[in-house]
Amino acid sequence: MPKKEEFFVENLNRVRRINTSFVIADKTLKTARNGKDYIEFSLTDKTGEITGRMFPNRDAGDLYDSIVKKSIYNIEGSVDEFPRNSGNFSIKIDSFQKMGEADYDLDDYTRTSQKDQKEMIREINSTIRELKNPYLKDLLMAFFGDERFTEEFYNAPSAKIHHHNYLGGLLEHTVEVLLICKKASDIFPQLDQDLLYTGAILHDIGKLKSYDYDLVSIDISSKGRLLDHLFISCDMVNEKIRDNEIEMPDDLQTNLLHILLSHHGDVINGWGSPVSPQTPEAVALHHADNLDAKVRGMIQRTK
Repeated sequence: MPKKEEFFVENLNRVRRINTSFVIADKTLKTARNGKDYIEFSLTDKTGEITGRMFPNRDAGDLYDSIVKKSIYNIEGSVDEFPRNSGNFSIKIDSFQKMGEADYDLDDYTRTSQKDQKEMIREINSTIRELKNPYLKDLLMAFFGDERFTEEFYNAPSAKIHHHNYLGGLLEHTVEVLLICKKASDIFPQLDQDLLYTGAILHDIGKLKSYDYDLVSIDISSKGRLLDHLFISCDMVNEKIRDNEIEMPDDLQTNLLHILLSHHGDVINGWGSPVSPQTPEAVALHHADNLDAKVRGMIQRTK
């Protein structure tokens, strides 16, 4: 069997035959225009994600039921580009077989942040130390002084699909958003830096409860589907304030919660914010978050 290195997702950028292995991260039974059922797969390895499609001769429903998600399969087929010269590649699958644990190296399939984790953690900690607002500093210290929270925060993904969708992605995204906010504060010194930086650090903490993940796959949790990470983030902040008896002024707490709830932008966009950004800090955080997500997502897709 060819080495996995030759067929990592990031290298599947030309039409050719393949015989290699991927995690089947997701599967969907679909119907083609001719009325025949086919199976669409989300296939992953440590370098990225690619769509696979299989048009079986036998009953697609039975075959679909036999496939075990989050498992590693050897796949034979061909890499296709459609439309031609579009740069959009997918795999037409001819056959597949579930692999035994002794037949693969798990490191080939574990997607992790490539940035220096210790350096990113130092950025978070130094920012907290430099805050002047005692209430916001106490809140962040309550979160990042909690070993269970920090262990989860430093290793969690930031998304299932769109951006930073790998272990350590939440920390990476948070630090990138924080750095963008710091640049914005250099340009707009009128911004409340302590409030903005606190919002940047906490804006996605609800994702800790929004995803179920392991070394090879990421899924949205039932809580994430039903409540969304924006609400969960606010709930976690309120709980931390209450449990640690932080006597934060009402207007400061309201402004912080507003930043978290509005960071997906105007309600009319339909991106999940229940309220539109209405303060300079909320506007700045929204655009920092959106810029990082869009640019990182584009980089991941064009690797």
